[in-house]
Amino acid sequence: MNYSIAGTQSVARAEVRSIVYISALALAAAYFLAWPVWRAQFFIEIWFTESWNAYWQDVAAAWRPIYPAAEALIGNNYPPLSFYAVGILGKLLHVDNLYVGRWLSLVGLGALAVEVFLAVRILTGGKIGAAVAALWYVAIMARNSTIYVGANDPQIVGLAIMGAALVWFLRRTAVGSSPTPALLLMVVAGFWKHNNVAIPLTALAWLHLVRSKYAYRSTLASAEAVVVGLAACIVVFGANFIPNLLATRQYAWSNVIGNIGHLQWSALALLIWAAWAVFDRSQSSKFTALHIGFGLSTCIVQWLGHGVFGNAEFDFLFALAIGLGVAFNRMESSVLARRIGPNRCRDAMIVSLLLRLFLADRQETALLALSPEFREAIYASERNVIAEARAVAEQPGDVACFVKLVCRLAGKPFVVDEFKTDELVATGKATPADIAGMLEERGIRYRPKTLPTGPEASRSISRWWGS
Repeated sequence: MNYSIAGTQSVARAEVRSIVYISALALAAAYFLAWPVWRAQFFIEIWFTESWNAYWQDVAAAWRPIYPAAEALIGNNYPPLSFYAVGILGKLLHVDNLYVGRWLSLVGLGALAVEVFLAVRILTGGKIGAAVAALWYVAIMARNSTIYVGANDPQIVGLAIMGAALVWFLRRTAVGSSPTPALLLMVVAGFWKHNNVAIPLTALAWLHLVRSKYAYRSTLASAEAVVVGLAACIVVFGANFIPNLLATRQYAWSNVIGNIGHLQWSALALLIWAAWAVFDRSQSSKFTALHIGFGLSTCIVQWLGHGVFGNAEFDFLFALAIGLGVAFNRMESSVLARRIGPNRCRDAMIVSLLLRLFLADRQETALLALSPEFREAIYASERNVIAEARAVAEQPGDVACFVKLVCRLAGKPFVVDEFKTDELVATGKATPADIAGMLEERGIRYRPKTLPTGPEASRSISRWWGS
């Protein structure tokens, strides 16, 4: 009887612990999401790729060519699916593509959280670790990727499609079915956004590592699908498709150094996972090691390219979230858990992850609630965009705006892409004087940025406190 009572009490304590873990992480996720969700309603430029994407979405919805000629001062190095999907959806809903892309970004983040949950469940069966992983993923993305979460950019949705394919892959391999359909969905995801590569690399490598009878057949089918997809794009979009996709870009280790500091936000989570994984010899541990390894390595390789930012680490964060969930559910296998108990290890894991999320000076949600000046800055930026657009609309001819949203609202065509011109200069294919000459020759006037047009107010809570 005493054993029964003790067992019942132990189960009750475990349930209370689980409720505390999930509640704390859910509150953290909601707290950090409040800022990008609130900000998404404003006609401002959250990140410069927003308007770049919106221009191409407009063009796609009008069934005009989305891959310009080599001599143009604009370029499009993204695959086509996202432009047509957002552009057509915006046309059907009679909503600006800017907002459609933002909504899809938020939906994509929710889908990714569900996919993290499902992947952990397939790998370990435990619900609590799956929920912990999913909520941590939402929290860290909303905390540290605010220029993409709730912004008009295809990266998150592309990864969500890829994540759905990963869940499908895990389900099919778990029951011994052919993974080829899931791999083909990964190919489709690649034509939405092409740099989400860690998941297909992991899936194919895993098939060969476990010596699956489908390994070679599925690899061949995936390769054929990629070739067919590229060939179809060349037929549909013409000879400009491949040169645009292989856009001129400067590569250097200095670009990696400029970005790698951002990994500090996920370093603690990586350490927690690694401290468990080194002692766990299960198949789930090996899969997460492969996935996280590909995620981190492809992130660093992409950062070699100039103009590649935080979206390169999204694959890594997704893999790390799954790894954390698996580690949580299998905590008993760690050496530390054998000494102090798995529950205390889980306590320490949750507390440390939460502290890492909150102990920082950048606190947009807090300022959103506490500072009228912070909120007013967003309203002012929206007014600035509208006022600048009116001024640009009165200028005759083509105008190249530093803030693309201004030119787009003014009804001006997209005529200069600074990414293309900057990379031509960085790679020595043109000089600043050459670019200026091209603008003059084509009668393009340049409109610099003179007023805030985005979320540019200070996000420092200490500065607000001291003011």
